[in-house]
Amino acid sequence: MNEKAEQLTEDRENFEGLRDQARSLIMATVGENALPRASYAPFVLDSGCFYIYLSRLSEHTLELIENPVVSVLLIEDETAASQIFARKRLTYLCESRTIDRDDTGYDSILMLLTRRFGNVMDLLRSLPDFVLFRLTPRSGRFVSGFGRAYELAGERLEDIVRLGTHDPGPAVQKNSEQ
Repeated sequence: MNEKAEQLTEDRENFEGLRDQARSLIMATVGENALPRASYAPFVLDSGCFYIYLSRLSEHTLELIENPVVSVLLIEDETAASQIFARKRLTYLCESRTIDRDDTGYDSILMLLTRRFGNVMDLLRSLPDFVLFRLTPRSGRFVSGFGRAYELAGERLEDIVRLGTHDPGPAVQKNSEQ
């Protein structure tokens, strides 16, 4: 395997590791007068979509309901980064949709959240102001380091395609489970 192919394989592993190990996402919503708001939420990933459970008392919840476009960021922890200027990060442009309590799949997603985050979900589930959202990624990018940027491709945005490559070397790494 040549150096470029090895780097692509390493970056594929970095992508999957960051995506699969992150427990919360940072999101940017758009509010009144098109003003951005940054926030975060614990999530589960299921069938290529992020699911978050938020209180209607939060401003970002109301913004997601009013404007269903949201940017999502998963980023390497600062303490784990070898270079603070080149932290591994995944960004997605998503479309949000509320999932009603009587919708098919509502209970199964809450079970996934409970498995991942424990009994706090029993308390949150009992509160009437909490809303389940599905964030469906429409596009995405992954940065694994300096000069190692990728567009996300494929049906569930699970393939990485090197940005700005003009050489004939390997530039695409597909999800091995496809």
